[in-house]
Amino acid sequence: MSTTDNPRLSDLLSQIRDPALTSDAWSRLHWLSRAAEADVERLLAALLECPTARIPWREGLLAEVFRQLCLWSRQAAGRGWSAANRDQIVRLYGALGPAHPSRSQLLQMLAATLQAEDLAAFTALLVEDPPRDRNGVGLALGPLFQTKNYDPAPLFPRLLDAVRHSSVAAAIIDLCNYLTREKLMAEHPATPRKGQLIELLGELVQRLARLGETTDVADQRLPEVALQIEESVSLTVALCDACALLGDKNAIGKLHQALDLPHRRLRTEAAAALARFDEEVGREVLTALAAEPSCRLRVLAYAEELGLLDRVELQFQTPVARAEAELALWLAQPTQIGFPPVRLELFDERSQYWPGFADPVGCFLFRFVYPFPAGDYSNLGIAGPLTHAFSADLADLSPDDIYAAFAGWQAEHEDIFERDVEVLTDSDRIDVVRLERRLRDAGYEGIQSLQLGSFFGEKMLIARAVRDGQAGIAVADPQDVLWFSSAGKSRPLGGTEACCIYKGRKLLRSFNA
Repeated sequence: MSTTDNPRLSDLLSQIRDPALTSDAWSRLHWLSRAAEADVERLLAALLECPTARIPWREGLLAEVFRQLCLWSRQAAGRGWSAANRDQIVRLYGALGPAHPSRSQLLQMLAATLQAEDLAAFTALLVEDPPRDRNGVGLALGPLFQTKNYDPAPLFPRLLDAVRHSSVAAAIIDLCNYLTREKLMAEHPATPRKGQLIELLGELVQRLARLGETTDVADQRLPEVALQIEESVSLTVALCDACALLGDKNAIGKLHQALDLPHRRLRTEAAAALARFDEEVGREVLTALAAEPSCRLRVLAYAEELGLLDRVELQFQTPVARAEAELALWLAQPTQIGFPPVRLELFDERSQYWPGFADPVGCFLFRFVYPFPAGDYSNLGIAGPLTHAFSADLADLSPDDIYAAFAGWQAEHEDIFERDVEVLTDSDRIDVVRLERRLRDAGYEGIQSLQLGSFFGEKMLIARAVRDGQAGIAVADPQDVLWFSSAGKSRPLGGTEACCIYKGRKLLRSFNA
């Protein structure tokens, strides 16, 4: 089939040029991951033709197009991109500009083929024009951490020149450490520059010490200072690991200085590195840090690797302790709250069948607490089959419904979906009218429909409503109505959480009949 004979590509190109897209315009692009190379070339050329100052497609469409092309590039791992397509990707990367949210996906497309020419282009872009978003950097380098079946030689030594860019420095050192640990290179890629890395480690430790002395906690929440601290800590952590792998004892003094800093993750890495240098203080600090939930999993991994598990208290090696650590670490991620809670308490524990697992799995609910100037922030999170927490307050729910909320949030199936009422077809709107009538008959008022969903063919309506004078969220199907009042709550359940509980109840009841 020629490119001119591909109606799906023609339709996509029309969508790209059409500023009046419907919200589900990008939901039918799975074919793109298996498209002919000529079709991909035509698509990239069309994207390049769009003026960057007034891109006519929605961000969701572009992100989905690039996601499918990333899948295409993984399937092209044996051959790589053609020279023409590689050039188009590089040009499109430049045209989008450094702040574009989908830019890192273009780097991922180059990295995913694992071919020398594509890795060389990937390296050049990272060195000369790196993305600003650290999360995007992780996405871009992801393929290089996910397999061992490639030759990393085309990346080095030039990739190390990108360490001067704060947004990518830590990720590049982490990649060097990964390649060394997995024995994909004969020696650590940064060996010729180990003196520079040790010097950089010392500079970063001193910078973090100064920030700790001159900046109070409130000031560290300022965006520019918080970013500086975050990037410095991430790079210092990577450098501690690198120094241990490089085996240069000139780093020992810098590692002792890092051990005196208050950051738990940094102290963990410094302690592990010192333990590898046979420093007893490293062993002592490392095993003691198992008491800190946010670094416990890494401590246990290092302790096992170094033969120190017998020095870690047993209470920190139990399934509950590991689950607590998973949630604390997740909450501390920059994409979540950004630092670990001051308190974690086990709220519920049970073993149950869970979607996606063949056997019963341990499920743990924890209450976590953060102190803020305006008052404590508290909520419930899960660890076990997944690690997650909602922004809506789950405190008033039963454990069964809390588990249901997380099960419904995690559920992915082609026969389970929701659509906003604004994009429904005429036939779907008939179902909305029918379910709104069901709510009115049940005594609900002020109904504002949000979404129409389908759970294995059974329709459900998610709506704001009023019952007995109280506002809330209702989820209605032909048999039942699920109701959650918003009265008196600062973070009430929204339509998303209510729908998740509805789906999760049905899933968990069917799995645990």
